[in-house]
Amino acid sequence: MGRSPISVPADRRSAGTAGHEDCRPAGITRSGNARRTPGRQSGIPARHRAVVVEPAPGSATDRDRLDAEFDVVLRLPADTGGERLAAALRRLRPQLLLLKDSLESVDASTVAVCRQFGVEIFVLARPAYGLLPTPSLRRFGGLPWIRLRSGQGRRTGERVKRAIDLGIVALSAVLVLPLVASIAIAVSFTGPPFYRQRRVGAGGHHFHMIKFRTMRPGAERDSGPVLAQPGDARITRIGGFLRRTRLDELPQLWNVVRGEMSLVGPRPERPEFITGFRQLPHYDLRHLIRPGLTGLAQLTGGYAATVEEKLRCDLLYLNCRSLRMDLTLLALTALELVRGFPRG
Repeated sequence: MGRSPISVPADRRSAGTAGHEDCRPAGITRSGNARRTPGRQSGIPARHRAVVVEPAPGSATDRDRLDAEFDVVLRLPADTGGERLAAALRRLRPQLLLLKDSLESVDASTVAVCRQFGVEIFVLARPAYGLLPTPSLRRFGGLPWIRLRSGQGRRTGERVKRAIDLGIVALSAVLVLPLVASIAIAVSFTGPPFYRQRRVGAGGHHFHMIKFRTMRPGAERDSGPVLAQPGDARITRIGGFLRRTRLDELPQLWNVVRGEMSLVGPRPERPEFITGFRQLPHYDLRHLIRPGLTGLAQLTGGYAATVEEKLRCDLLYLNCRSLRMDLTLLALTALELVRGFPRG
């Protein structure tokens, strides 16, 4: 992400004039005349203050009517540095941050500032959001938007979710520990029972995920990292059973205890594959929350689901997640474990 200077247009004609930061108060135009702002003279509540991050002029989303609905105090080019964007949010204290470009326009420091000052983040909706229910989409300035639900107001829910994760793991330990020991003994006949694999978690941070080994030892020694496919010849006989029943994921309960994962969320991917996956619109949105042991994609598509299908499910969960939804998905996962997960 580049470090282009922040630009503050006085009107739409000056939107492309980057290189100078305008220090005039938000209600003053270039001519020096005060803008008529609702609430200051008429008694009507003031409009929300908004900062807009947008691609270069001339793009498909260049024109909008956001100024008619919000008090747009700042428009920034998409390649503005994250530190300068965060500094602008601290200085201007808007209620909304509207991203017309991809999630790469915002880094972790910006999200932290938005949480600190109660700034809601909205991202321009893309075709990848096709499965989202209509109430999840908002329409501002003639464009569809989706609110990132990882900001202000979600901290309590995340703490409750964390407590539920630990409670379920503790209650299930009596049944899970003997099962893990039995599987470990069975897998050890063909080699080491466990293996650790680097995955990408919340905020893009890497961690080592623990699984039962389902492939023959050294399966990627010659080929390098390769996504598993249905009927993969590298999978052992007992490994096929473990993958079909999802029992190979049980050791990840330790990752849940460590706080690297949650019971429900997007499945963490390997960093070797993330570079290619990021070509999909807003793929990094799924890294705003902790990855999960199970999720919508695993219950609907299994290992055979495409990256695009998994992303649709992850975006749906990201936008609509709730404690009730998590408990429902956990119950469905338990049911599928009994049925044997027909999808391989």
